[in-house]
Amino acid sequence: MRKAVGRVAILLASPVLFPDAGEARAPQHVSSDRHVAHTENSKPSTAAVELKHNQRFTAAVAEAVEVRGGMRTANGVTNTTPGGGLMARQSAARSQSTITRDFIAKQSPTGNAIAMISALPGVISASTDPLGQSNTAMSIRGLQQAEIGFVYEGIPLNDSINYTPYTQAMVDTDNIQSVTVAQGAPDIGAPVYNDVGGLVTVALRDPLEKRGGNVDFSFGSKALQREFIRLDSGEIGRSRVKAFASFSSTTNDQWRGSGKFRKYHVDSKIIKEWGSGSSAGLTFSYDNWQQASYRPMTMAQWRQYGNSFNYTKEYYPGNTNWVGLHLYQRRSTAIIAPVKLKLSEHVSLDVTPAYMNYSEFYYGGVTLKNKGSYFGDQQIADLNLPYQTNGVTTASSINPVPQKSGFLNAALTWKAGRNTFRAGYIYNYIALEEPIYYAAVNYTGGIANNYSKYMITMPDGRQYRTLDMNFKHQMNELFIDDTLKFLDDKLTVEAGLRYLMISRWNTNLIPGATRYKVGASYAQPLPQVSISYQITPHDQIYIDGTTAYRAPASVQVYGEVFSTTSPTPASRQASLKGEYSIGEEIGYRHYGLVNLSVSLFNYNITNNQITSSQYINGIPLPSPIEAGGKTSRGAQAEIGLRPWRHWSPYVSAQYLHATTDNNIASGLDYLPTKGKIAVQSPEFSAAAGISYDDGHIFGNFVFNYVSSQYSTLMNDEKIPGYETANMTLGYRMRSIGFAQHPQIQLNVINIGAKNYLSGFQSISNNAKATRGVYGTTIAGSSPLYLSAGGVAAVASLSTAF
Repeated sequence: MRKAVGRVAILLASPVLFPDAGEARAPQHVSSDRHVAHTENSKPSTAAVELKHNQRFTAAVAEAVEVRGGMRTANGVTNTTPGGGLMARQSAARSQSTITRDFIAKQSPTGNAIAMISALPGVISASTDPLGQSNTAMSIRGLQQAEIGFVYEGIPLNDSINYTPYTQAMVDTDNIQSVTVAQGAPDIGAPVYNDVGGLVTVALRDPLEKRGGNVDFSFGSKALQREFIRLDSGEIGRSRVKAFASFSSTTNDQWRGSGKFRKYHVDSKIIKEWGSGSSAGLTFSYDNWQQASYRPMTMAQWRQYGNSFNYTKEYYPGNTNWVGLHLYQRRSTAIIAPVKLKLSEHVSLDVTPAYMNYSEFYYGGVTLKNKGSYFGDQQIADLNLPYQTNGVTTASSINPVPQKSGFLNAALTWKAGRNTFRAGYIYNYIALEEPIYYAAVNYTGGIANNYSKYMITMPDGRQYRTLDMNFKHQMNELFIDDTLKFLDDKLTVEAGLRYLMISRWNTNLIPGATRYKVGASYAQPLPQVSISYQITPHDQIYIDGTTAYRAPASVQVYGEVFSTTSPTPASRQASLKGEYSIGEEIGYRHYGLVNLSVSLFNYNITNNQITSSQYINGIPLPSPIEAGGKTSRGAQAEIGLRPWRHWSPYVSAQYLHATTDNNIASGLDYLPTKGKIAVQSPEFSAAAGISYDDGHIFGNFVFNYVSSQYSTLMNDEKIPGYETANMTLGYRMRSIGFAQHPQIQLNVINIGAKNYLSGFQSISNNAKATRGVYGTTIAGSSPLYLSAGGVAAVASLSTAF
């Protein structure tokens, strides 16, 4: 009987028989609003308006899709999202795009959320390897990833201080339900404090209703081996409790050079539901990730060596470019406990406490003089170093960055007729101790220990360090938000205010530091307003105005790092102000067989801070650049066809004009940067894709183009524009015994890839010597770049059971 119902359901859901079925069914699988922020659940979507007009038909389609989706695939693919999973339906009054399982499940299982959203309008993704395993840099509308908020299961994904989003360390691709990008106006209740330029929300796949599981085995380029297993409990008895747990293991050779990559990851979630709309859950994530670092390069080095400019495979005394000295390790643990309480018919409370423990290790190489090295501003007479060659020892410089963070996000929602009121409180506390210490390397490249044992010590027995900081951060945020609906719910007006308060303090135990104790406090009111109008059930217009704020990034803003060879700090404390932005958007959406979204945007930013890096003692350390004011204006659009005769095309594009508004101080002079094009802001970017899925044979192809991007504020050096393309081919089988819908999948990444620069390791004011505003000659400094990987192929065999 169930099979017969399934066949009828497929007919009911067919866009050929019922042209409007696509609009009604998409929200059943994409709840893009649901995953953006807690409060979006309380806002009737465009789909809700359609339900009001045709409830019976929508209910039939929803049932049809549920049966159809469950019978066709075992990994969450429903083949209902327009654009092959790249253009889920939206209703929020802001520019917003969502990818769903229809696209995610067809990408390489080694990838990460940032790599997967690179086809969305405004998103520029830059990776150092095609498998998506290393840190992937990105920008949106010319704003760097450190200016973009990332949220996962109600908690911030960004690094607590430098704001780097470690998406690949938080969740396996197999467990991602959707990724939503709000390009410029994040929800006012989003639990982040660096979202000057938008918000990326990663949603976890919930435990399944029925007991079962999934396995995936992947093999590919660079000796890739990956194993993944997920077990779902289903509902346990009649308790309304369900859970899942998964484990993955990945190993492969580095894409460039001779290093190795290794990663172990665990995801799990348990949820208990009761009453009508109340639930409590516990999400756990653990990641252990280790790799050799990829060597950045100057423009001259790239032109001369291309991708062969790598750390060396062989060690000899004095070789600080040996790959064994340039490593990166990260261990991440996150525990999230979201609770949703339906207090009454009109009042609900959402509370999400969380604890995060991040342990990073950055490694570099340096040579130490036995006599004459410096401890801060104090010269050391004799370090008594082992393994000396002509009075010099090669050493591993080690920079552990252990962070412990407590977090609370709470919001109370009250609905009364046409009005929805929300009030919330967000709290975050961070403790971080950051040293840099050194371990001697023997004549064959051996290092006794990397974790603070057997380190180099000074004559008095103390550990030899060039950084010794203790950092604390406390954030409090209050917000209120009110939404009113008029004209039979067609007109929605929303206004809100959040007040952000941050306190930071830092101590530095290295002698010679300008100040032993440094602190700073930041407070900023941030209003938002938006208006949307549902012209028809298929057409919407909106306008929004937002403000955003970001406290200075990097611990190095509050402390000083010393060199081993000088009594003066290699990096100095910077009295940076917070970055503040005012943004406006106006947009239009249409949903039907053809789906269209268009928007215009404008940003004005004061105290713009560009995230860069500086190598000190062989270790890359964050080094923010003060870039004055910035103006960004442009237009973005995306168009996608809902599945029609199994085909779903998609196209997106963005035009951007971003400029620096001020001349930038350099010493006692100013660089003439006013009116120059802002760094990392390509004028044009576009993507085009096509997807096919008939239930058995499936595949997609996505092409990206990014125009040239400046790497200096003076516009005297840039990376050329580039193109990339990815392809997927696969086949789903019928169930075989206990194996439910097994499938084989081949992903080919970076098709036709050539030697190109994909992004930036560091930004500089000017690459060439430049005459300042007052006539002095200002020396140039070469930026450092990331080189992209070549073509990669990944073959996967997966099944449910």
